[in-house]
Amino acid sequence: MQKEAIPGRQIIIILILFLFGSSVVMGVSTTAEQDAWITLLIGAALFIPVALVYARITRLYPEKDIFEICETVVGKIAGKIITVLFCLYAIHLTALVIRNFSEFFQIVALPQTPQLVMMIAVLLVTIYLARSGMETMGRWALVALVFVLFIVVFTIVFSIDKMDTENILPLMTHDLSEMATGSFEIFSFPYAETVLFLGMAGAIRKKDSPYKIYMYAILFGTMILLSIILRNLFVLGPAMISSNYFPSYTTARIVNVADFLSRIEGTISLNLILAGLVKITVCLMAASKGTARLFGIQDYRQVVMPVGLIALALCAIVYQNTMEMFAFIRFYPYYTLPFQIILPLVIWLAAEIKTRSHKKRKSHKKAKKARLA
Repeated sequence: MQKEAIPGRQIIIILILFLFGSSVVMGVSTTAEQDAWITLLIGAALFIPVALVYARITRLYPEKDIFEICETVVGKIAGKIITVLFCLYAIHLTALVIRNFSEFFQIVALPQTPQLVMMIAVLLVTIYLARSGMETMGRWALVALVFVLFIVVFTIVFSIDKMDTENILPLMTHDLSEMATGSFEIFSFPYAETVLFLGMAGAIRKKDSPYKIYMYAILFGTMILLSIILRNLFVLGPAMISSNYFPSYTTARIVNVADFLSRIEGTISLNLILAGLVKITVCLMAASKGTARLFGIQDYRQVVMPVGLIALALCAIVYQNTMEMFAFIRFYPYYTLPFQIILPLVIWLAAEIKTRSHKKRKSHKKAKKARLA
């Protein structure tokens, strides 16, 4: 399997944009209304132990992706089964995010354009990025993050005159079950979706700490999402947020700059394009690397196009309409539980056992040689 390695800071940026991804327009825990920022922080805190598990797996087997690690720690047959499961999840998530794109653009900008045309356009760009490799992906992420941060700061600064800080009150109006549900939703979307980055963990260099990479990504990603939640809440209010499909886009629509520049909601679309393409590419690369591993293909680039076409076929049927897309978010955390938590825990435990037994064998051999000497 072809190896690629990029600096740790580029991986952090890729993960930040992955977290940002489709969350920029779909909103984060909109049902929690004025308590959405609390559920965000709880969801991020819940993800930290899981992120440490992801990082530990990467640390135990540096410069290897999850598919190579699986076969090493649980055997070839079980490893292939886990690889198939991860590939299916990666393809499904690719299809879901592409459909997020097409639904958003059809509603806000291109109502007469068939969604299939938009899906194909997005897929072609992500196929190009995936085939270009991690080095190109890392450079693209650096440029994209600059634009994303500029747009976030720009919309916050020029919406200050529209903000009402009292919209955050009263605090904790939702009961514990509602807060727990909202936090669990945020945990699974977008945080724990980063499990797919384990499919590209081989790009992390030995000298870079995977723990630092995940923690920095969580910290900065949460800061960006928190600023977006508070911006939308202060401008729209809890009632408008809970009744709106795309709160960030609606917020940008009512912002104007010095009474001469208005209708800047296109900037939100740009953010979706920049960050969303990164998220789709990560999913597509993970699915392609897993598929290449299953069929013994040395270069995953050879299967990017076929895997992308499978995702395209799936995203055309995954939802019937926008309402169904948002309704699926309520069930999504339970569907993803095996992929985001259970399988990584199994792999981590197996990796720990394998590593310790290997160290014991090595120590026994050294002791035996010492006695013979």
